[in-house]
Amino acid sequence: MADCVPKNDPHPMYATVVLKDICSVEPVCVTPDAPVTDVLRTMHVQCISSVVVVEGNRPVGIFTERDAMHVFGHELQSRIVTVGAVMSSPPLVAPLDTGFFAAYHLCAQKGVRHLIVVDGNGDLYGIASDTDFMKVLGLDVLSGQEKVEQVMSHAPMGIAGDASLNEAVSMMVKCKSQAVVALAHGKPIGIVTERDVVRLGRVGAEGSMPLATFMTTPVLTITADRSIYHAIEVMRERRIRTLVVVDSRDQFVGLLSEHDVVKKIESRYVSVLTTIIQRQSDDINRIRHELDEKHVLSAVLHQSLGVGLVVADPAGKVHYVNPAAASLFGVEPAQAPGTALKDLFLLAGLSTHNLQSAFDAAGQGASYEYDLSHQGAQAQRELHVRMAPIQDQGGHFLGMVQVIQDVTGRNLSERKLKQAASIFENTIEGVIVADAQANIVSVNPAFTRITGFQEDEVRGRNPRILGSGRQDRQFYERLWKTLLGTGYWQGEVWNRRKSGEAYAEWLTVNVIKDAAGQPLNYIAVFADITSAKRVHDEFEFLAHHDPLTRLPNRLLFNARLAHSLSRSIRAHSPIAVLMVDLDGFKLINDRYGHAAGDQVLEIVGQRLTAHIRSEDTVARLGGDEFSIVLEDLETEVIACDIAHKLIEVIATPIDLNGAEVSVTASIGIAFSTPSEKSPGSLLRSADDALYRAKDAGKNTCRIFAGSQPGKTHA
Repeated sequence: MADCVPKNDPHPMYATVVLKDICSVEPVCVTPDAPVTDVLRTMHVQCISSVVVVEGNRPVGIFTERDAMHVFGHELQSRIVTVGAVMSSPPLVAPLDTGFFAAYHLCAQKGVRHLIVVDGNGDLYGIASDTDFMKVLGLDVLSGQEKVEQVMSHAPMGIAGDASLNEAVSMMVKCKSQAVVALAHGKPIGIVTERDVVRLGRVGAEGSMPLATFMTTPVLTITADRSIYHAIEVMRERRIRTLVVVDSRDQFVGLLSEHDVVKKIESRYVSVLTTIIQRQSDDINRIRHELDEKHVLSAVLHQSLGVGLVVADPAGKVHYVNPAAASLFGVEPAQAPGTALKDLFLLAGLSTHNLQSAFDAAGQGASYEYDLSHQGAQAQRELHVRMAPIQDQGGHFLGMVQVIQDVTGRNLSERKLKQAASIFENTIEGVIVADAQANIVSVNPAFTRITGFQEDEVRGRNPRILGSGRQDRQFYERLWKTLLGTGYWQGEVWNRRKSGEAYAEWLTVNVIKDAAGQPLNYIAVFADITSAKRVHDEFEFLAHHDPLTRLPNRLLFNARLAHSLSRSIRAHSPIAVLMVDLDGFKLINDRYGHAAGDQVLEIVGQRLTAHIRSEDTVARLGGDEFSIVLEDLETEVIACDIAHKLIEVIATPIDLNGAEVSVTASIGIAFSTPSEKSPGSLLRSADDALYRAKDAGKNTCRIFAGSQPGKTHA
């Protein structure tokens, strides 16, 4: 009920990776009036799967290989078809600070493989594709047991070898597939992909051409029982996006695409997240169940109780019973007079154990009260009996009046109220009771424990005093609209303790209404979920960082390296990869123990971070191995100078609880080249240079010969 909500990514595991980190910047662009034939030629020459259609700097559409298939039937050589007439519009766009997982789910929801990235003004910034997503997702999340048959598409994408180009394209469009496979006796003899269609459309190929004249053959196949790891390695090695899957008899059974692999990797991540979310959901459901019992706090029980009245003379003979008493005794009111009161009790099955004591007290001018139980026709009833004397003005005893009240409901209410009060006082969840104007009437001890405010400090004030400022006005307008419309609201809210510390709570608000349906009270119950969210956030951080040094891990480093390499190619500015390995680290581990070794690794990580530029990346890949990416290098000398500086600072002695130790570092350097497109190749080059540095006596650096022929550095 405070004023405000944080802008959380639906998938915070990827909070450290946003579209800006992974997208390809400066994509190929065309204007809407560009001829499709020219666009197809551009896509074929540059080996790209899409172009962005722009007006000025604003993206208005996208033309992909799949769009090319839809327009294949046009007579592109006989008349001009502009890309604006056949592009996908409006395009799917997202801001450059969109979280990674949110971006991927947007593509999955819309069924597209390309996402246009825009800046804060809506101008084109870049484009992200399935390939970019898979680079970040990586393969580490897979269990290692996944087989091709578990991931591949089983759609019937086989076609007769003598079919025409038009038939192949129609099947690809209908099944939304990236390829079709030509078959002979059930065995694959060729394949046609979306990229082939672009190439054929560019040269004006006739739709009646038989597949055999243009399909790719022989076909690269993989058996359904091979692992996904193997399949991905084949795709990367051959630089293809689709594999043909066959069984043990070489019969065609399906296709495996890069998009299928991305979906499988994502599903594994979702499985991990689902476990965490389900655990939180179970906790929330438990709290909700407990709160349902506590809602007796917000309900006032009103019930009409029938009161039986009996008048008897001093001898106990009945003179009068009212309808309620007659009903209790099971007689008509006119039948009771003259009957002994004891007999009426026996007739009704009521205990007479206290009746004589009541007579005696009344005879002495005193009242007598007691409780008894009565087994009625349908349920056990609890009765309260009070006997009082009837006297004249002189105090003479004239008779007795007995009042019998059914207190079953009242006793039950009292027990429930006591339970509610106990829950209110002892529950671990904070409770706020507010009046019709939403001003606080009372709070429970848990409220004070969670917020730090005493009841006297908040009574009469609006709960907005707890607001953290993280939620905007629109959030609270929606909250109140739902609350007043349905009488109930539940969700996550960020508030602030008296100390100023922000905390997350799971809040449930109910409206208590009067007989006219107007709000009478508001009951808010909340649980502090800050610790659970903190654990969740730490899990998200550790997904992309080394837990010891807090540096990026191999997964995040590979994503940043791929992005840096793409930028360097476009900007014609080389990057450098430095592989750093500590010399003598094993001796420290053996002599002082692993705890000391861990301390050394932390200190080395801090020294590396302190001596590189803010735009560069340092990561721990495992053991005593670190890796650094240096971007925007004006000359290669800068990288060498940095390497020498790092060797110097790493060699500075380290104090381990009074024991002074030292380690040195060997560094291998590899520079990117204009033709270098493989992050893995660049890493292997740096690793090769590292081993040459170690062979040269350690505590030195070497440059990979392929990137700087003939050069070495001591």
